[in-house]
Amino acid sequence: MLVIRTLVWYAQEGKALGGPGSVETLLLSLMVRGFLPWDALGSLAMSKPRMPQSAKKLESPKRISRRTFAKGCLAGSALFFPSIKLGVAPLAAALSGPSQPKTMMVSTMKGPVRCNSLGRTLMHEHILWFGGPRLDDQGYTPIPDDKRAESVEFAVSLLNDAARVGIETLVDLTPHRPIDLYQQIAQRTRVKIVPSTGFYRRAKIPKRLAEMEDEKKMEDLMLRDVTEGIGGTKIRAGIMKIAGESSPLTDWERKVFRAAARVQKATGVPIATHDGAGPREQFDLLVQTGANPQRVFISHVDMGLHGKLTREQLVEELTSMAKDGGYMEFDTFGQETYTPWRDLVFLWRAIIDAGFINRMFFSMDCNWRWQNGKKIFEGADRPDADPDAGRRTYAYMMTDAVPKLLKSGFTQREIDTILVDNPRRFFCAE
Repeated sequence: MLVIRTLVWYAQEGKALGGPGSVETLLLSLMVRGFLPWDALGSLAMSKPRMPQSAKKLESPKRISRRTFAKGCLAGSALFFPSIKLGVAPLAAALSGPSQPKTMMVSTMKGPVRCNSLGRTLMHEHILWFGGPRLDDQGYTPIPDDKRAESVEFAVSLLNDAARVGIETLVDLTPHRPIDLYQQIAQRTRVKIVPSTGFYRRAKIPKRLAEMEDEKKMEDLMLRDVTEGIGGTKIRAGIMKIAGESSPLTDWERKVFRAAARVQKATGVPIATHDGAGPREQFDLLVQTGANPQRVFISHVDMGLHGKLTREQLVEELTSMAKDGGYMEFDTFGQETYTPWRDLVFLWRAIIDAGFINRMFFSMDCNWRWQNGKKIFEGADRPDADPDAGRRTYAYMMTDAVPKLLKSGFTQREIDTILVDNPRRFFCAE
């Protein structure tokens, strides 16, 4: 690792570190925080490695302080620690006071990319999805073995359709997925896929996750996925996905939220939630536990009109959250049985006019599953079945939703702010 190599090079060259003890202290600090293996001190016995570029930049005839040296190491390691404040934020804070380096990289299925390269982004999507028939089985149903290859083909086709109409990045919020299939899919599309870790609704996740009661184990699982890799791979999660189905949150849901907040505080990796009833409750719990409000977004906030709040009350709740730094995600495009278009337009215009367009995300929440050998899109299995459910794919955002937004009086600049600028701002921690 670049951090170790740089430390070792300076130790062997005797560059103003105050002796080997200083290097060992730095290594130990990284190991205690879980960012280096416990045998890292053995690196001091290595022969002189090739001097990294970051170390070259530190060369100077003058002595440098430990703080300056450490900052150089952290800066030089940026490309090796995507989307987690370079993986060493606790050490940076200890050396530099309250300010911490900004996240400049986002983990994707093909590796880290710069946060300002995401382009037009859908912030809440699902490449593959798992769940039983809505009406008679709320449980978790994985992809049948004989449908795996077809699932890959179909997912690739949907992604490539999206790419052709201008979608550049999808944030995949399926935190329990066959990572091997995702790897196959990612290699066959130019759309960047940001993978997630976390816990979805307890009734809709694998049994081993649903039965997890230990909050520390929840935290360790998410921390491992964002710092080491998902499912034994080197693919790090670029975001955490957690869910609340009711308000107040259940005890189990509160454990999940607190665990995610601690991982977010330690690493900088952002959080997305599934909101089933109370966006403000979810947001407040995360922030109270230490999460950065500007690294949190609450999904499906347009569902808040379902018999609980008036349009005006929902606007007030969402703008109050935005004032405190939080983001909100809307995704019921083309679903009149969920949220009528006139209500969506009212919400969006009110929030924009209140000055919070920079806290809005648009997405499709496209998901489908296998049922009796057929692909079923969400909405197609409801009592008031949506006849257009199968059309609401990722591409729908550009082929249908954006033209309808323009006809409803929203400007192209407003749309670009929501689809391009805000995802960049969120992942860049601007």
